[in-house]
Amino acid sequence: MKLKNILIGLGLLALFQGTQSCIDDRGNYDYMDKDVLLPVTISGFEDTTVVIRSTLNITPVLENMDDESRYIHLWYAAPSMTAGFAPQRDTLSLKKELSFDVTYESGTYNLVYELRDPKLDIYVRKQVLMTVQSDVSTGWYVMKEENGETDIDYIAMDGDKIENLITSFGQQRLKGKPIKMVYQSSRYTPSVQNPDGTTTNLVNKKAFHVFSDQDIKIFNADNMDLFYNYEDYFYEVPEKCQPQNCGIISTDFYAINAGKVYSIYGMSSNSGMLGFAKPGMYEVHPDMVMSYYGVMLFDKTTSTFYNTSSSGSSMNLFSEDANGGISPTNMDVDMIHMLPRYESVPSTAFAVMRNKNRDECYVFDISYSMSDYPFVDIDTIPVHCEMPDAQVMGTSLYASCIYYAKKESDGDVLKVYKNVKIDNRESELKRFPGEEIVYIVNLTSSYNTPEDEKFNHLVVLTNSDSGWKLYRFNVIGQTPEIEPEPVVVYSGTGKAGYVMLRN
Repeated sequence: MKLKNILIGLGLLALFQGTQSCIDDRGNYDYMDKDVLLPVTISGFEDTTVVIRSTLNITPVLENMDDESRYIHLWYAAPSMTAGFAPQRDTLSLKKELSFDVTYESGTYNLVYELRDPKLDIYVRKQVLMTVQSDVSTGWYVMKEENGETDIDYIAMDGDKIENLITSFGQQRLKGKPIKMVYQSSRYTPSVQNPDGTTTNLVNKKAFHVFSDQDIKIFNADNMDLFYNYEDYFYEVPEKCQPQNCGIISTDFYAINAGKVYSIYGMSSNSGMLGFAKPGMYEVHPDMVMSYYGVMLFDKTTSTFYNTSSSGSSMNLFSEDANGGISPTNMDVDMIHMLPRYESVPSTAFAVMRNKNRDECYVFDISYSMSDYPFVDIDTIPVHCEMPDAQVMGTSLYASCIYYAKKESDGDVLKVYKNVKIDNRESELKRFPGEEIVYIVNLTSSYNTPEDEKFNHLVVLTNSDSGWKLYRFNVIGQTPEIEPEPVVVYSGTGKAGYVMLRN
């Protein structure tokens, strides 16, 4: 036993000495610091902000370089925020100087310049933050028609203008005349086809849904890349192409085509395409009122008000009035216009209706949230009033009134109908000699706008032989009245049909 223990002890001692030898043996190797092998330093550019469609030019300053021909250059960019996904690196240049035509979406990107010695396989790099801003963002979007096609003129809040937004970004115009466009600020998730035939599902995009009376196109709201044409926008393309209206509230999107109702439920996974039309034998009026619970519509075939939700598959009736008021089902009236006022919970609106059996018109004061009885008040319009015969109407966000355009031989007149029980309900606000009023809307700045940029304007869009004009009038308090001189007037070519404010 003693001999065995001695042998074990000697073995452990030898093992320990061998281990120490491996740790302490520094070998015969030469280690050189990377900065000695590649002493080049990079400077000459820092964090930067660029605008889409501009060109970013950078010439890096390289110091302590011996033989430039031995190195290779690489510029690349990758999103700085990826929401948990692996960032996709995009090679921008293999030259020393960077000249990059900015086509990225708005956001922040890591911009990297790398100088590599391929023989030693070592490199130095410099990374900065590149912020990309869209040259189309907050501002006014005027849909207009020229030569039977629809394009968009954009006016920034500082007055700078980009004409023909669609064609200036290299896209094709829509066929037909303008109907409407809406801006979706987030959570648009289209599926796009790649050159190799594969499909990529995009996430959290900004989008313009643009409708003409013969066409639909969906664009990336940052760089005007095309997401969908009409033929790709539906799971089942309708037999009749007749776009009539569209709207978005939160992330729920609604559309009307040839009297049928379509929707996208924004809180669930989707491809950004319109599903099947809500089932039923109906043909809705083009006007609609949205709330966070759904959309309110009027069926022309049965003279019935319906509501439906973005996630629902049915057209639902409204409740009857417990006090025996007028039923919203199988009514004896036709819809002239349904005019949204404030769309929220509840949403408010006016419906201008005409009796089928006698020469009588009404204003229905509407409060819409769910399927509850929607009529707050119903007032008969005095027979001498002009408003029911107007082709163009708009409402006030605050006052109980309806603005309308009266046609006269020397140009249209902006007038207002006050929805109050007084003798003289209509009055003139402004004349537009030689011009036709085509759209009226009351718009305000967003809630987070700086105090010196807040506004409450009545916006009037007109056409004449020389093109379109957009007038912005100050509204006096919460009254129907406006200051007669416009705050600003924008103008452009073509025949306008609709204006959208992107806050």
